[in-house]
Amino acid sequence: FGSSYLEFSAGLSHAEYRRMAPMALARVTTALLALPAVSAVAVPDVEISPGVKMPMIAFGTYRGSLTTCSVVEGVHQWLEIGGRHIDTAHNYGTEADVGKALRESDVKREDIFITTKIPGPIGSDAVQKMVLNETLPKLGVEYVDLLLIHTPCLDFKDFPNKCGSKLQKERLDTWHGITELRKQGKVRAIGVSNYLAEQVKEVIDEFKEAPAVNQVQWHLAHHDETLRSAMHSYGVTLEAWASLGGPTAQGGTSISLGDERLKKLAGRYGMSTAQLELRWETQRGVVPVTATCTKDHAVGDLNAFNFTLSEEDLEYLDGLKADYVPKMFV
Repeated sequence: FGSSYLEFSAGLSHAEYRRMAPMALARVTTALLALPAVSAVAVPDVEISPGVKMPMIAFGTYRGSLTTCSVVEGVHQWLEIGGRHIDTAHNYGTEADVGKALRESDVKREDIFITTKIPGPIGSDAVQKMVLNETLPKLGVEYVDLLLIHTPCLDFKDFPNKCGSKLQKERLDTWHGITELRKQGKVRAIGVSNYLAEQVKEVIDEFKEAPAVNQVQWHLAHHDETLRSAMHSYGVTLEAWASLGGPTAQGGTSISLGDERLKKLAGRYGMSTAQLELRWETQRGVVPVTATCTKDHAVGDLNAFNFTLSEEDLEYLDGLKADYVPKMFV
């Protein structure tokens, strides 16, 4: 715009310049407003492993969360507006979609943080074969930034975690496999998902290291503060799936984004209720995974870091009771 403005102003008298300049500036302003929305605030990082920094909000690619766009379209939009953390999984069946979006994007691979998950405690050999022969080729990358064991259980009917102390041997063998992938440079950081504190402790006791991340269900109607305290003491970063509740939440209750209590508090900060809930999570040290096809919502998610909730308001949100049962549980 600068060169156009100089060309416009060249050769004008002082009086003509004063009369015409506001019109030119108005055209510049209109052009700027027409540009695609981008994140106005840099998303902070959290160091999850030595030298590995993870952006504190991710775009999830579970198909059930994306009702009006494809996974490819959702990832495209996230990258275009400034998002840099993508979350996928073998069980989602979306790794190839993410790979297609990455290939079509102008964003450099090293600027994108990719999280994916292997199904569960499938064993050392199986996990290495899966990542080398399926995961990486589908994503079209040489490495992933974070690899998680999706669940401590093998049977889907036990999701997210109903197997307890069973399968300990299989979990530890699988962990050994992902440490081997890390040694090969195919994975930068390794972690778990849906693990109880006791199951995380299994890894620490056996391997003398803690998982970098434990991704669990976490939203206003479902947050295990005992687990959060344990993960903090172990040096494990908590990450949230179903971070805004809604239909993907498990357990039968949620707090809608239309809740009057949330609307009143969000209004005091000049933020949306989604931004309020996401900020509650990040100020509690939890990294949310969110998903939306709506551009305004996605931009709002990325801008959920430009305000700070008071400790009083954090405690108020900690204590909110669920206001409805999602339709899938009725």
